[in-house]
Amino acid sequence: MRHNILLAVAILCCVSADAQNKFTLENTVPGGSEFSAHRPSANRGYFGQLSGEYISVDDSESRKEEINSVLQQSGKPEMAFLMSWFDKNKAFVYSYSGLLYVVDLKTKTVADSIMDIFDDPDFSYQSKYAAITSQGNLYVCGNKGKERVNRQKEHGVVYGTSVHREEFGITKGTFWANKSQKLAFYRMDESMVAEYPKVDIDERIATEDPFRYPMAGETSHEVSVGVYDVDSKSVVYLKTTSPINRYFTNIAWSGDDKFILIAEINREQNHLWMNVYNAENGNFVKTLFEEQSNEWVEPCEPPVFIDNKQFVWISERDGFKHLYLYNIENGKCSQLTKGNYCVTGIYGASKNEVFFQCNKSGYLYRDICKVNLKGAVTMLSDGLGVHHATFNSNCTQFVDVSTSPSQALKTTLRGADGKLIKLIKEVKTPYEGFNMPEVRLVNLKSADGKFSLSGRLILPVDFDSTKVYPVIDYVYGGPHSQLVDGSWLYSTSYWMLYFAQQGYIVFTMDNRGTEFRGVEYEHCIHRQLGELEMQDQMEGVKYLKSLSYVDNNRIGVMGWSFGGFMTINLLTTYPGVFKAGVAGGPVCDWQYYEVMYGERYMDTPQENPEGYAKTAVVNKIGNLKDRLLVIHGDIDNTVVWQHSLMLLKKSVESGVILDYFVYPGHEHNVMGRDRVHLYQKIERYFEDFLK
Repeated sequence: MRHNILLAVAILCCVSADAQNKFTLENTVPGGSEFSAHRPSANRGYFGQLSGEYISVDDSESRKEEINSVLQQSGKPEMAFLMSWFDKNKAFVYSYSGLLYVVDLKTKTVADSIMDIFDDPDFSYQSKYAAITSQGNLYVCGNKGKERVNRQKEHGVVYGTSVHREEFGITKGTFWANKSQKLAFYRMDESMVAEYPKVDIDERIATEDPFRYPMAGETSHEVSVGVYDVDSKSVVYLKTTSPINRYFTNIAWSGDDKFILIAEINREQNHLWMNVYNAENGNFVKTLFEEQSNEWVEPCEPPVFIDNKQFVWISERDGFKHLYLYNIENGKCSQLTKGNYCVTGIYGASKNEVFFQCNKSGYLYRDICKVNLKGAVTMLSDGLGVHHATFNSNCTQFVDVSTSPSQALKTTLRGADGKLIKLIKEVKTPYEGFNMPEVRLVNLKSADGKFSLSGRLILPVDFDSTKVYPVIDYVYGGPHSQLVDGSWLYSTSYWMLYFAQQGYIVFTMDNRGTEFRGVEYEHCIHRQLGELEMQDQMEGVKYLKSLSYVDNNRIGVMGWSFGGFMTINLLTTYPGVFKAGVAGGPVCDWQYYEVMYGERYMDTPQENPEGYAKTAVVNKIGNLKDRLLVIHGDIDNTVVWQHSLMLLKKSVESGVILDYFVYPGHEHNVMGRDRVHLYQKIERYFEDFLK
């Protein structure tokens, strides 16, 4: 009942009437934001690893200060970003400038940097080693130096990096065994993938800087999984099925380090095999189970072992993401969690309990829970707001980083039963002294009437219901997204507060196809990206037009990436509804997007030519009647520049005028100080055509 009350009440974030502080783009946009330190996050720096266990919060912070002191005394102008301990006195230290050192607190000495140019290190569980990738090579670093895993550099082949375009929850390419004596790693052969041209304009004569980019329906890269033994310095490759048209995802070690589990997925992404391999010789052992779908399967969390035999796995086989308990020896399976909610992540497991995050309290929220092996679920958080946890190694304590619509941040240390041990930090609001807008939660229905949709309405500062205001409708709407939730100000972005201060109403709504609402809600977009999503977004527009204080003739729309695609789609499908739009990094034709994402939701262009043709906004640009600004980074390696260039070409052929702006030297997102410039550009555009 209390949840319903919270949902129904508008959050008034007001300060005293004489508060006159105003936001600027410089202090609300990342790159210049003075509020970024207050952004809620699950900070894994709260625990410092020590001899396979974890030290306390206080000890971790004090030891970080000791590390920084030794670095400075040794003449290293560095600050510790991550620490991973060999023992109570000696640690790997990854610095903010991207260097890796070994620091000895007992002798107050710092060894020379082990590696100077590399990607983020992957520290072993027992902190004996770090896996490091540099320029396509893989290294294992120890207390006394480093060893290169791949013996030679191969053209078009990279080792130890994330693969499959970072889909399926893949964020890295190295996986330490529990005892840290072996390292599983990806080997990705991209030599068969076409090189996509990218131009470096910083040279006097511009040079080509190509990268591998597999498009939907085209040849993809091939992946294999190796196992490196740190004692013998030998490598064994798992005898997987052919790497052609196969995705190797969610790699996990068994509890005793004898086996490696891989969730293998076919090119069509509708069939999964959980395969087991012998880690010593690479031989295939057996298939534990299979999962199939008429649309897609998409595992994003690896198995988590409770002991040597049992592990938990997230599956949506019953329509929602839930926990299943498997026995690797006899294949027995039991479902641990049930209900119309989704498990959103696994934190860890002890012998008899699994700790996880879910939205059991409602779609807007994130709860910290535990479940025993008989399926009894216990809530460890308060059922309000959004909670993220960091557990220690044996799951006896965790740090709870929480945020709610009315509280910016609260960080506590808690026991495994959820009881409070210590309040670490609390921030009610980072905006003390600022004149704040009112933020309201909006509940609507999907176009088919089957689902509830959550929206967020930000009213202008000093709102007067007798006046009418222009609207900026901020849209994303793609898979793996949720723009409105139960966090601080319902997850309002800081720049939105600035635009509310300038006299705009800012509206956002999550449509069908977004995440953590169950298979029926998420999978209905299959083979027709943008179609049902637009129908739902138009329900949001109907709601806006029903408000007496909305100027129906001054509604704008904007979005980036999938949101850029949606912006152009809405303008060209419903001409005359929006007065102006801004589309950043837009997908303009799905056949030019990357293979894993594109084929999961659309199938291949060969299998679904009608769907690709219908959803390509390049084919609709002739319908444009309203103002449109398209923005793109010239070295975008996610939505390649070709998309918006094709759109420009089609607009010229169609006799349609649109506005266009390019950010040189930027990839898919405009970052750093230039991001402030980006929002200045957007603000000027809406001032010109909405004000």
